[in-house]
Amino acid sequence: VLVSLPENYDPALARPVLLAFGGWGVAPEEMAASTGLRPGSDAIIAYARGVDNAWAGAPYARTSLEQDTAYARAIVDAIAEHHPVDRARVYAIGHSNGGAFATALACRAPDLVAGVVSVAGMFYNQVDEGCPGGGVPVMLIHATNDDVALIDGGVRHGAPFLPTREVFQRWGARNGCQPVTTGQILPAIGATHQAWSGCRADTELVVSESAGHQWPAQAPALARDFLSRQFG
Repeated sequence: VLVSLPENYDPALARPVLLAFGGWGVAPEEMAASTGLRPGSDAIIAYARGVDNAWAGAPYARTSLEQDTAYARAIVDAIAEHHPVDRARVYAIGHSNGGAFATALACRAPDLVAGVVSVAGMFYNQVDEGCPGGGVPVMLIHATNDDVALIDGGVRHGAPFLPTREVFQRWGARNGCQPVTTGQILPAIGATHQAWSGCRADTELVVSESAGHQWPAQAPALARDFLSRQFG
């Protein structure tokens, strides 16, 4: 794991931890250099390294969901051995394969993560099957013109993956939301924002028309705003 301390780090202060998971084939060094997560963040960011730079739930992954979930727990424990950590503020964010795995942590480790953000998530069925989770805030960021993780679902690498809006609906049910959404247009970033109402845990979806499968420039700000609202 590649660990990045926040700017103006003070070893006397307990910090939140942001677990960051890259897409398939993306090394943590590349994610650290290209995602813009560190500027303006007060978190210790842990850019995780998967086996063969892949995460469980995808057909090409060599690890199980249980193994990668245990690895995420071990990262937080290892950081806490060297830095004061606010364990009430451990979050996860990921892109593509890593974005789907971030939601898998909300399913399988709700005691570990206080909120997750998926960017262009590739939601292979296995990631969401039998998900016992609930009560974890979830934000999904996706694009209608994503030509890899198609927003309407499909098949890739011989395995089916879920439509993003279906994943959004499933998390709305898990988080005890009312079957009503509120929406707004975000013209500054060319996207729409949708949120379930009356949730036990915030459940939100941001959809752009032009980001494709890339990591959008607005993702860090959207994630920081969403995750900061989860700690009151």
